[in-house]
Parts: sequence; structure tokens; C-alpha cells
Amino acid sequence: MAELEHACFLHDLPGEPPAGCSRLYYGAEFCFWRLSSPEKILAAREWTRNAGWHFTLATPVLGEDERLRLEDILKKVLPELDAGDEVLVSDWGALELVRAVRDDLIVILGRALSGQKRGPRILDMMLTQEQTDYFQRGSWHNRDAVELLDEQRIKRIEQDNLLQGLAPLSDTLKSSLHLPYAMVTSSRNCPFHPGNEFGSCPTPCGEIFTLRTSETKTLLYQDGNTQFLCNEHLPDNLQELGIDRVVVHPWMGDGH
Repeated sequence: MAELEHACFLHDLPGEPPAGCSRLYYGAEFCFWRLSSPEKILAAREWTRNAGWHFTLATPVLGEDERLRLEDILKKVLPELDAGDEVLVSDWGALELVRAVRDDLIVILGRALSGQKRGPRILDMMLTQEQTDYFQRGSWHNRDAVELLDEQRIKRIEQDNLLQGLAPLSDTLKSSLHLPYAMVTSSRNCPFHPGNEFGSCPTPCGEIFTLRTSETKTLLYQDGNTQFLCNEHLPDNLQELGIDRVVVHPWMGDGH
């Protein structure tokens, strides 16, 4: 089996790097309000240099106002990154912004763009093998989609660790698997957000709480504007699935 890379998604950086990891994911995937300032992002990049790690900047889903603010952040941050660093985009609108500043940087597609079938109620359905295969697939499991990624020079996608399992990817793609917290759904509405002013959210932004429903036995977790489930079981056939990186979230959501 090819060597498996271990990464860690952190917001508050410890004095000593966690053992066993070689890459830092830093930023926000689902909520723009949680994206750090350029100064904090560059401090995180320096932390990885001192730790001997690689760096992946995670950027979130965008609205038009947020797109303009991200553009300003990227203009300040991307010139300082190394050629081997990555930028994770969770919105197609961010791809153009990245390439306009640094066309040489590696761009990867975040979980918000994976198109995975996420609901835990899938486990309670009586499915044929063909139906099971459908629920294990996402947006990047067909030839046309893979050709689109190839045209955009994108070779890596991020995936959630689905309860029902995952289908193998094309040989031309590699995947990172996030665990133990898998995104179920996300919204632009947040129960914790105090207003419309950027930077006004507390850090961390409110208490994580659990959600129960009679429709499924799986416990859901609400963190900010996103719901998650917990799946700690790592698939046995990572190489067959095209997975060569595991991204561990010590805390739920965007690293808080």
C-alpha cells in the first residue's frame, strides 16, 4: 500500500505539533465568518515551516460580498506561500481568485463540492447493490466530471467518511478523507451569528449541541451553520478507493 499521509485540521495551534502528522489544514470550509485574518493565516504558515509540515489553506463557501473579502485575503496571503502549499476551495468562485494571484499553487476541491449523499437515514433503507453503489458516489465519480477536473488541473478532492461507505475514484484522482466528523448539511443561516458585521463572531462561535430525531438512530451535531455526524471507522480499502491522505479533526467544524 502507498504511504498514507496524515493531516490535522486545527484553528488554535499548539506549542508542539501533534505526533504522526505532516500537514496542517488551516482556515474554514463552511463558514466565512470563521476564516482567519491574513495575519493569522501567515502565522499558521510559519508554524508549519517551523514544524517541518506542509500547509493547506481551507477557504469556505462564498456569497458575493464574501467573495470580495476573500479576494483581498488571498492577495495578501498567497504570495507568501511555498510552491508545494495547497489551497482548498469550497466554492467554484474561489478558483479564479486563487489562480489570478498564484497560478502555480496546488488547488484541491473541498467537501462542500463533493456531492456526496450524506443523510444517515440511508443506513435504514433496503437497497439493491446498484442503489448502494449510487449512494456511495459523489460528483467526481463519472468520466465527464473527471475530465472537467483535469482541464482545471485539479488532481485531489476532499471527501467525508460516509456511513454507507464510498465508491472508488478514477485512477487519475486522489482523495483526502476527513474524520471523525462528516458534514451532513450546511446553511448560510447560523443560530450563533450575532449580526451582519464581518469579524463579529465569537471564537469559538457558540456551544456545539446535539440533535436527535425519530427518523434515525444516528446522533447529529450542530456546530455553527453546519451539521455533522461522527464516524470513527476508517475504511479498510483506502488504496482501492483512491484515498492517500487522512485529515483528522480534533474539534468539529472549522477547527474550533
